[in-house]
Amino acid sequence: MTWFAEGDAVGLRALTPDDLPRWASWFNDTEVTATLNKGLYPNTETAQREFFERIHRSRHDVLLGIATRPDGALVGVIGLHHIDWVHRRADISIVVGEASARGRGVGTEAIRLIVAHAFSKLNLHKVTAGMWATNVGSRRAFEKAGFVLEATLRESYWHRDQFVDEWRLRLLAEEWRR
Repeated sequence: MTWFAEGDAVGLRALTPDDLPRWASWFNDTEVTATLNKGLYPNTETAQREFFERIHRSRHDVLLGIATRPDGALVGVIGLHHIDWVHRRADISIVVGEASARGRGVGTEAIRLIVAHAFSKLNLHKVTAGMWATNVGSRRAFEKAGFVLEATLRESYWHRDQFVDEWRLRLLAEEWRR
C-alpha cells in the first residue's frame, strides 16, 4: 500500500477506479446523506466516476481515500477543494462512509493528516470547513483537530421542510503550528 499520509489508525491514499462501487454506495445511504448537501438521489457509479475524473483533472482540488491501516480498506474520502493559490486557502470536505468507522476518531485523524499536507506541503494559509448546524459530530471532529467556529450563516440550507444554519469553521497555519 502506498500511503499519501499515515496516522495511527488510518492513512490517506489515492482513490482508484476499484473504489468507485463502495464510494458510490455511501451516497445512497440515508445515514450518510442526512447531513450532506448532495442534491438529487439516487447516486450512480457512472455519476461517481464522472466526479472522480473531474476532480482528478482539477488543479483546485485534492481528493483522497481514508483507509484503515495497515490493510488499506476504504472507509471514507477527504478532500481540499476550491484551492485558491493566490490567497492560499481551501475548503475541506469529508465523508466517513463506513458505519463501523464512525464515532471512532477516524474523521479527526484524517482531518489532521490533510491539514498537515495543506499547510506544510501546499503552503496554504487558511483551511475552512462548512457543515449544517445539525451535524454536531462533524463539528466536534473539526474542533478536535484544532478548528474554531468563525461564523454561523443563518438559514443557509433547506433540509427536511425547514431552513438550517451553516457553521463555518477555520484553521490558520499559524494556529496549526502552535
